[in-house]
Amino acid sequence: MKIRAIELTNIRRFAGQTARIDGIVDGITVLSEPNEFGKSTFFDAMHALFFERHRGTKSAVKALQPHSGGAPEVAMEIDLPQGRFRIEKRWLSRATARILQNGRLVAQDDEAEAWIDNIIGNGLAGPSGLLWVRQGLLGMEPEGSAASDKNERERTLNARRDLLSSVAGEIDMMTGGRRLDAVAAQVGDALTKLATATGRPKAGGEWGRAEAEADALRAQETDLATKAARLSGDLARRAEVQRELRDLENPDADRQRNDALTQAQAAQAQAAAHAEKLADAQRTLKLAAMTEENTRASIDRLQNLSERVARAETELAAARETAMRHDARAQELTAADTAAGAALTQAQDRTRDARDRLAAAQRAQMAQAARGRADQLAGSLARAETLRTTLEANRAQRGLLVVTPKTLAAAEQARDTHDQLAAQLAAASVSVSFRYDGALRVQDGGADLPEGPHRLTAARNFDLPGIGTMRVDPGAVTNGDEGGLAQAATALAAKLAACGADTLPEARQKLTEAQRLDEVICSADDLLAEIAPDGLDALRHAHAKAVDAAGTDNTAPEDATTLETELTSATQAEDLCRDAATQAHAAFLSAAEARAGARSTLVSAERTAEAARAEAGDLAALERRIQSLRDDRMGQQDLRAKAQADYQRLQDAAPDLDMAAAHLARMQSVVAQAQTSRAALREELATLNGSIGTMAEQGIEEQLDDVRGRLATSEARAARYASEVQSLTRLRGALEDARRDAREAYFDPVMRELEPLISVLHPGAALQIDDQSLLPVALTRNGQAEPLEILSGGTREQVAVLTRLAFARLFARTGTAVPVILDDALVHSDDDRIEAMFTALHRVAADQQILVLTCRQRAFATLGGYKARVMIEAC
Repeated sequence: MKIRAIELTNIRRFAGQTARIDGIVDGITVLSEPNEFGKSTFFDAMHALFFERHRGTKSAVKALQPHSGGAPEVAMEIDLPQGRFRIEKRWLSRATARILQNGRLVAQDDEAEAWIDNIIGNGLAGPSGLLWVRQGLLGMEPEGSAASDKNERERTLNARRDLLSSVAGEIDMMTGGRRLDAVAAQVGDALTKLATATGRPKAGGEWGRAEAEADALRAQETDLATKAARLSGDLARRAEVQRELRDLENPDADRQRNDALTQAQAAQAQAAAHAEKLADAQRTLKLAAMTEENTRASIDRLQNLSERVARAETELAAARETAMRHDARAQELTAADTAAGAALTQAQDRTRDARDRLAAAQRAQMAQAARGRADQLAGSLARAETLRTTLEANRAQRGLLVVTPKTLAAAEQARDTHDQLAAQLAAASVSVSFRYDGALRVQDGGADLPEGPHRLTAARNFDLPGIGTMRVDPGAVTNGDEGGLAQAATALAAKLAACGADTLPEARQKLTEAQRLDEVICSADDLLAEIAPDGLDALRHAHAKAVDAAGTDNTAPEDATTLETELTSATQAEDLCRDAATQAHAAFLSAAEARAGARSTLVSAERTAEAARAEAGDLAALERRIQSLRDDRMGQQDLRAKAQADYQRLQDAAPDLDMAAAHLARMQSVVAQAQTSRAALREELATLNGSIGTMAEQGIEEQLDDVRGRLATSEARAARYASEVQSLTRLRGALEDARRDAREAYFDPVMRELEPLISVLHPGAALQIDDQSLLPVALTRNGQAEPLEILSGGTREQVAVLTRLAFARLFARTGTAVPVILDDALVHSDDDRIEAMFTALHRVAADQQILVLTCRQRAFATLGGYKARVMIEAC
């Protein structure tokens, strides 16, 4: 697992804010910030993300909540072999947990918690335990007696055992049994004669008296050896102090420090002046770019207008030609329609005469057919009633639509006028955009202006803190232009209201619906006229008449074959004339409709061309204006290119202002430190001279030689008595030694990783591992084993960090990459050892991710690695 980003929202000091660390690398990532910045807040938030359930309300969760309240949120982006994932948790209010990959939800709430447990191996990387060092912790285990600390110790112990088992394999830790018990009992009986149950010499015995004498001499030797060692240490320290004092009081070195400070001050001043020039060049470049962009927009607008005028003229000419062609066709078909109507009238007269002569014969026949006709008329009457009902509903719906082609054309013209005024106003206005790199903000009337574009239609003054005032005047924009735009908007709204619509698309839709209803109504009228040519009342009357005519008369009609033949001939002639007349009239109606459509298109094309010409004005002047703007833009492009080159030149030559300031601060610190060190070394030298003189007068070394001679004699006598006890003691411990040797197979993997790391600080030293806790318990240097609890806080802290690094390498070897997180670690280390620890961290970081949180910015400057930054934004 590799951490790539950490994000905190509404946590402790980041109340109402989001704090984010991005770009965390594979090796060492350092977050170096002052006290109370929030480093430990990041540490505790990461702990909660992995080890506190999203529904939890324990003190560890509530401790994340800021004083102002609200729900704390933590998110982390990590890399796994399956890809990059984002873990999110929110506690207390609307608690939730989510796992996402590439924006896709992978798991949520309890499933997300199970997913987290799976990737961390049920707590192998528990904080304050195996790999994470919490602020203020010196040892390997959580400090405290609370239940949570006890649980943490148990969890990390199990983690160590699981890890070592996975590396070393299963080892049989059981040896001996009853045989071991029997041997141990025999050894105990033999030892009772010479020693106590604890293996110490028995009081009153020969071994006891010899050991007592040796102990007394040994105590004297220890006391004298301590004094002699202190004397030797004081002599060595005095030589070192004298050497350091000579180095600090060297006039050449002092002059070099002062010269370096002067050079750093000059470099910092030069860098600040160059930064101001670069800012001026950037402002000039932005102004040139804005001017060139405005000119380009004006050229595009005028070019589009010119193309629209040409297109409207072409469409107008085509509409005129089409209208003339349809007028000629309509006149031709009008004459044909008139001639066909006259021929139909003559044929109808001949048919009417034949029908009158046949009427008498038909009356008798009609009596027979009256019943069938009555049935037919009844069906026609029902169909006509249905058509009338539908027709009335369509007419009612049509009556609600007030839009006409004329009112729609008026609304479109009002819209064109409004758009033209808006375009003119937009072209004459100026857009100013701000982007901030620091804390200062441009102000208007004392109020900070936000980032982004601001459109100006009138002159406006901006306050530039630390610089002055900047006035931006768009020039041509007047209040009259804005008033005309408002009047055009009012006129457009009135025209749309006359159409019964709020927008032009709605008005067009309603006109289309009205035209459709007109066609439906016309079609229904035609069908109703065909079914009931004389109206519904006439159809009802015909139906009643047919019913009456049916009567009860069954008399046979007279023979009318000859009359029917004559009527048939007349009717056929009439039908031929009617078909010809119908076709001629249909052709006339089609031509008339086409002529109306062509005239409508012509009117629309004339209106469009007139509007385009009115907007464009003099086309020659328009082309001259476009060419003038193009010439202006070429000059503006040259100015922009020059401004870009000036800015790039200054940027390429820009010194690092932050680095110059850091160098100045470092040189100031070096000069001040030299002065402080001189005074401290002089005082220490005086103290050492006094101590050395006092011990030299006591003859410590001569006394030590005498006591050591007597001690050797006493120890030899005691050794003879102890020989048998030692043999028996070895025999009693043989089985325990065998068991201990088996356990060494557990410790071998971690010792292999730990030995090269501990040698960085203490060459030749070794750590002893407890077979119960699986942790270091003593440090052996120069053959002397020293329990960790008696070592200095700095040494214990260093051992704790190195042990965690060794376990981290074991995790990596097992295929489980777990980041090491150090929160203000190594705070008790001196300068030499902290440099050695930095080397050890880089050795491990070759295949291990390490995140270092520290407030010691100067001490950790030489650590190296990637320097992280915290980005803070308001929620």
